[in-house]
Amino acid sequence: MSLSDGDPAPDGDIWFRIVTHEKQIKRGGPHHSAWAGAIRPPKAGKNRPWARELSGRLRSLAGSLDDIARHGEAFCEEQTALKQGTKTFNGVIYARVRDIRQWEFENSLRTNVHFTPHKPPPKPVDEAHADLTFDRWLENETDEEKERFNLWLSGRVEALYAVQLHYLPEAEVAPQRPESWLRNIVTQVRSCFGLQSVKR
Repeated sequence: MSLSDGDPAPDGDIWFRIVTHEKQIKRGGPHHSAWAGAIRPPKAGKNRPWARELSGRLRSLAGSLDDIARHGEAFCEEQTALKQGTKTFNGVIYARVRDIRQWEFENSLRTNVHFTPHKPPPKPVDEAHADLTFDRWLENETDEEKERFNLWLSGRVEALYAVQLHYLPEAEVAPQRPESWLRNIVTQVRSCFGLQSVKR
C-alpha cells in the first residue's frame, strides 16, 4: 500500500485516536468529552477539501500493538511537557474506515478518513497520522446542535482501555505485491532510457 499526503485511507484500514484522559472512556465506550476542542479546521495553506478534521492514526501504518502503546505513551508525555495539561495513555477510540464512510449526521454532514502524515517542523514525525474528516460543519453551532453531534459521534466509534489494546482489530489492507513493485521499477528504468515496454 502506498499513500500520499491527503489520500483517502483504504476501506479495510482502522482509524484510531489516542485516549489521553481516563474520563474519555465511560462504561466501556467513548465519552463525548473526548471531542472537546479536538475537531478543528484544517490548517491554512493546506488546501484540504474538507471543513473539519479529527486527528488520529492508521492501524496499517502504526506498527505492532507494542509500537502503538509506546507511541501513545510518548505522545502523552510530549503533550504534558508542552503544558497541554496532564496527559496519560488510557487507550484508543477507533472505527473501520469503510464504516466511517457510511456515516452521515442529520442528512448533511458526511465523514471520511485521509492520510495526513506529520513531518517536522513543527510536529514530530508520525508517518501513520490520519484525520477523520468532515466534508462540512454544523450549520449553527448552537449548544444543542453540538450536543447532538457529540452524542452521534460517540455512538459510532468503539473504545478500548490500554489494557485491552490487544482487541484492536488488524487492518484488512493487502500489501503491494512484490511483482507489481518490481514491474514499476522496470517501467521507470525503461522510460529513462527511452525503451518501450514489452507487451505480453
